[in-house]
This record gives sequence, structure tokens and C-alpha cells, in this order.
Amino acid sequence: MFTNITRCGTRITRPLTLFLMAAAAGAQAPAPAAPKPKPVVSMSELMLKVVYPFSDAVFYVEREAPKNESEWLLLESKTLALAEVGNLLMSPVRAYNQDQWMRDAQLLVDVATKAYKGAKARDLQAIIALNDEQYESCQSCHEHFRPGYRRRP
Repeated sequence: MFTNITRCGTRITRPLTLFLMAAAAGAQAPAPAAPKPKPVVSMSELMLKVVYPFSDAVFYVEREAPKNESEWLLLESKTLALAEVGNLLMSPVRAYNQDQWMRDAQLLVDVATKAYKGAKARDLQAIIALNDEQYESCQSCHEHFRPGYRRRP
């Protein structure tokens, strides 16, 4: 009887052992490296093609006020994108340094988030009131990091 159990156990044990060895070998294989973010465009292009047009939506909101739901939704999208660009500027692949750059980028996130909330609330006056704060956000970063900003030859 003992022989039958052993034979039966051997039949089960061999495939199980082979399976466990294969699983252990697979588990030891190195995991593929996670993709690393890589900028698609230069900082200049990011500013010209994303930040400027979306910040203009806030700067000139009084002149080009949303007139219908579709225009309000577009303004929401632009202000949200502007806030998220501020976060992007703080990412390791974009951050110039951990000091002034981060503070300036946070200013952009803060004002654009307020503008987004104003757009969601359909509060034109709240967005208009952010004009000076947004200007300070832009001006501070440009003064610190844009070569030649406010410097005459």
C-alpha cells in the first residue's frame, strides 16, 4: 500500500516540481524597465504652442468672453491644461532646479487652478480678477529663467 502512495505521489510531485522550477525561473527574470518620460518639444515650443495660447485665454477673457456652453467648456479645457502644464514643469524631465523654478511653476498651477474653478462655475468676474496674479506668475518665471527678459542690449 505504501508503494502505491509513493508511486501516486511521485506522479504528482514530478509535474509539480517542474512547474515550481519554471515559475521560479520566470520570477527571477528581470522585469522590463519602466518607460521614462522624454520631452517631445523644447521648452520654447512648449511655451509658444501650449502655455501662451492657454494663458491668453485667461488674459483676454474679458475681451473674448465665453458666450455659450461650448465656449465655456473650451475655456475650462484651456485653464485645466494650463494648470497641468504647471505640474509638468515641476516634473523631473522639465524642472530646471528645485528652488525658484518649482516656486514659479507652482504659481502657474495655483492661478490656473483658480481660473479652472472660475470657468467651471461660469464666473467671468472671478477669472478676470486673476489677471494680475497670472501676470505675476508669468513675469516671475520669465525674469528668472528666460534669457534676456527685460534686458535691453
